[in-house]
Amino acid sequence: MEKKLETNLCKINYSESLEDLAEATISLLNQKIKEFNSFFDISNNEQIVVNYFDNIEEFREFVYSLRDKRDSLPEYARGTYDKGMINACVNTKFQLKRLYTASHELFHILYMKYILNNDSSKRIVWYDEGMAQFMSGEKDYLTEDAFKEFYFNVREKTKTIPQMNSLKHGKSFVNEDYNGYDLSYLSIKYLSEILSDIEFKNLMSDFSKITQLGNNIINEMFNYYDEKLKSRIVKK
Repeated sequence: MEKKLETNLCKINYSESLEDLAEATISLLNQKIKEFNSFFDISNNEQIVVNYFDNIEEFREFVYSLRDKRDSLPEYARGTYDKGMINACVNTKFQLKRLYTASHELFHILYMKYILNNDSSKRIVWYDEGMAQFMSGEKDYLTEDAFKEFYFNVREKTKTIPQMNSLKHGKSFVNEDYNGYDLSYLSIKYLSEILSDIEFKNLMSDFSKITQLGNNIINEMFNYYDEKLKSRIVKK
């Protein structure tokens, strides 16, 4: 990484080819840091560090240098949070499509620090990943018809319904039978619609309630959106 952009809130280290992304990230994080501080009821003044790579080998080697195990990074991974830093490998040609990687990983960092108290054993992956997508803004483009198309596509491609509470990153999270990211996002969006604002916010620290919900949340979510979107597809 040859270049750097910095404000009092965040520092972006990046490959020169990713300058457009770096500049857009500064603007996004200045907004999201304030939103997240309000959501978590914190006053986090620590500078957020983001590392953008345009080379997958350099990205993976950097992440491994921060971890104890070399097999800890799934093959599909292009973004991580390690040692309080946000790290991502980005295709230069489509760099702005990865703009929300930083806010996604920042949610993970703050959730781990302020809600899980840095105890990864408390982390329920589907909930954390769903919330990161929901809160980061990366799915905000899914309005009305776009969301309906997205939902039906996920519904059709979900060949088997996983036990959400058992999901861990790797082949059990994304495979030919289902996409754990999509199911996690839809689960959180569903909860945001059926819970009050305060119930939705309080849920993030109620691990037993999250686990209870996870036992059957995919069936409940599918039933809810099938009815809401007036779907006539066959339920699995």
